[in-house]
Amino acid sequence: MKFTLAQVISLGLCTWMGAAQAVDCESVRARFQCDASTKYPLHLSFDDGPALQTTDVLKVLKQEKIPATFFVIANKVDCPALAKQCQTEHPNDAKACVQPARECEQRQQILQQAKREGHVLGSHSYEHLRYSEVEPALMHEHFRLARQVLDPYLNTSPPLFRLPYGDGWFNRAQKPQVLQALKETGFQHIAWQLSAFDWDEKNQQGDKILANVLEQVCTRKQGGVVLFHDGVHDQWHEGRLFTTTHLQEWIPALRCVVDFKPLSFFEKGYTPRR
Repeated sequence: MKFTLAQVISLGLCTWMGAAQAVDCESVRARFQCDASTKYPLHLSFDDGPALQTTDVLKVLKQEKIPATFFVIANKVDCPALAKQCQTEHPNDAKACVQPARECEQRQQILQQAKREGHVLGSHSYEHLRYSEVEPALMHEHFRLARQVLDPYLNTSPPLFRLPYGDGWFNRAQKPQVLQALKETGFQHIAWQLSAFDWDEKNQQGDKILANVLEQVCTRKQGGVVLFHDGVHDQWHEGRLFTTTHLQEWIPALRCVVDFKPLSFFEKGYTPRR
């Protein structure tokens, strides 16, 4: 039995042809009122990692030959700092810190994998804070720490940075000190034009996240850098599970409308660094 995209979405079923998921692109374009003759350029970006499930995202990207950018929270891979904190919390229980240390090393390895596989790695700061609301000294220190901790993984010159919540970017006219501090630290800020809104639990069902992206692309009749999440900012090792689990299913429908591009298609002013 064959299913149209609408049936696939509503029933939660998938039709497979070998390793590839078959979709009815005509139905996709009709549902979102997309121009049948146009493919819009799109770049996938992921925030709040690394997480254990980032490897699932990397597997999909490799299989589909799609370049992506990952904006990483630095304290998730600051293993010496995490070890010191754990030892402070468990001064009489050395075994309590063994597993967290292993998990931190695993997150470091995941970043190395992403780098080896050709994806762009940038900073999402040291912690996930609204930096226009913190003390200037703390903001500068976090930006400095983010660059220091992530230096083995950052692979552009200048290194790239995305502000948590977009705070300091969306309100840059009112809070210019945030982007100024980034500039002083040597970072180039990268925003986004489209959002999957996959962080919102109300969207983590059915095809709502896919629909969010396609509706924006087709309504605006333009692509851009789209924001997804592979991690959860306040969880060390568990990622944004709905996204990491369903990304593979969304790619075929997205391909009906978009043409996946590297970040350099949209953003200038930086060069690759190995």
